[in-house]
Amino acid sequence: MLIGIPASYAMSRYRIQLPGWLSTLFVLPVLVPELVLGFSLLKNFAFQFNAPIFLSLVVGHTILILPYVIRVISASLASFDFSIEEAAISLGSPPLKTFFTVLLPNVRSGVIAAFILAFITSINDVSISIFLTGPGISTLPIQLLAHMEQFFDPTVASVSVLLMVLTVAVMAIVERSLGLTFLAK
Repeated sequence: MLIGIPASYAMSRYRIQLPGWLSTLFVLPVLVPELVLGFSLLKNFAFQFNAPIFLSLVVGHTILILPYVIRVISASLASFDFSIEEAAISLGSPPLKTFFTVLLPNVRSGVIAAFILAFITSINDVSISIFLTGPGISTLPIQLLAHMEQFFDPTVASVSVLLMVLTVAVMAIVERSLGLTFLAK
């Protein structure tokens, strides 16, 4: 989110025409199979730069979810009238304050949708995580996979039910606080 929101804003606000290779770079993690991406990150980032395991996981998941975040927020910014932002700045509001008080509230639904999509994509990822985890650090899907390989018990089903309850709880909180009709705007 920290990379995707500013990148989407810059591309939408300034109507930046990206070079072909850069726009392809934003879509590449969606097009390249996750196994290939995970292996290439292991070989070229983790081994070559001797990066810590946690940093490798963060970089891998960031590369994985960045195209989704940029696409969703860019779609939300496409309907935003930037003259409102210019009016706030011309009336004396600092650009950073304008960004947080004028722009973000207007594209809140896109930011929330991008966050939910990024979170779900990241928490469900096994392919990249399996290459980039190591001793002492593991993700929930990797732990569930390892448990299923060794044991035949209902623990994995129990964790799955807990994850579904967590998802329903998050959706209920969003519905209570914002309303799903707000997110549909």
